[in-house]
Amino acid sequence: MEEKDFWSFDESNRNTNENNNIKKRESRRRKKDFPVFKVALISALALSLVTIIILSVTLGNTAAELKILENKHMAVYGKDYKGALTEKGDMVEVFDFGLSEGRIPAYPGVMKELYEEDNIVTGEDGFKRYYVDGELCSYVGVDVSALNGEIDWSKVKAAGVDFAMVRLGGRGYGEEGVLYSDESALDNIRGAKSAGLFVGAYFFSQAISEEEAVEEAEYALSILGGESLHLPIAFDWELLGFEGLRTDNVTAETLTRCARAFCDKIIEKGYNPMIYTNKTLAYYKYNLTELADVDLWYASYYDKPGMYYNYTMWQYSTEGDVPGISGDVDINICFKNYK
Repeated sequence: MEEKDFWSFDESNRNTNENNNIKKRESRRRKKDFPVFKVALISALALSLVTIIILSVTLGNTAAELKILENKHMAVYGKDYKGALTEKGDMVEVFDFGLSEGRIPAYPGVMKELYEEDNIVTGEDGFKRYYVDGELCSYVGVDVSALNGEIDWSKVKAAGVDFAMVRLGGRGYGEEGVLYSDESALDNIRGAKSAGLFVGAYFFSQAISEEEAVEEAEYALSILGGESLHLPIAFDWELLGFEGLRTDNVTAETLTRCARAFCDKIIEKGYNPMIYTNKTLAYYKYNLTELADVDLWYASYYDKPGMYYNYTMWQYSTEGDVPGISGDVDINICFKNYK
């Protein structure tokens, strides 16, 4: 991800059995005398019966193994799952280091957080995973850009990473707001896909109007060039915490319209949209009622997410250590099955 939001205040060794592909070479000796032929026929029938039994057991084991693999990433919910929605009068408990302690009104019609935070477990490999009744229901992911250098995606996959969010490009945060592409975008997308990862993308936005947001979406799509994605394209608009930036005076209403315009253009072209946010933007900037159909990618760097609204991805670290990637990399968990 780009420079972080300083105002956020938060954060398969498949034991296949291989079925052993039992290959029986039957040596049938044909002799003219009938008794020997009869014995041979009975033996052949018996051998066939044994073979059928062995194959039945073997295929049964294979089916069971396939079911395990299929369910390994069942995710918390599928693509079209709808959870409980907020209602008018609901309140959000907030604590932003003394600036906004207490409760604020919730945006109505927005999905509430679905997850039991005690079910989020950090493994020995440092990755967070989500379990329900002992069953794995999440995916491990990284988000990358050209800043991560050349990536060995086979090693990334072997390390237990399931998906990657790849930067397509962005807009400069200076006054001119020049658009730029990520020189490694397509190499990363294709390399990750080739290694067997699910892939999505993001565009670093500094839009200050709907027109600029549409321009960014069209630019991101032009970089993508029709490349297929498994996961969404995220609108990554960030407060950078510096003075004199082009986004300093962007109001909540304007930002919401920017996000809506970007996401609508992404939908128009057949991709899934997403909004990258931290708690500050989600609680005080975005009108989530107007964006209730768009999934959130939540950034928070505490051990537990602590978010009122639902999110389908959580970026929980900017200091991940993953084989195949030089230096620190952002680490994520995804709770949704987009297939």
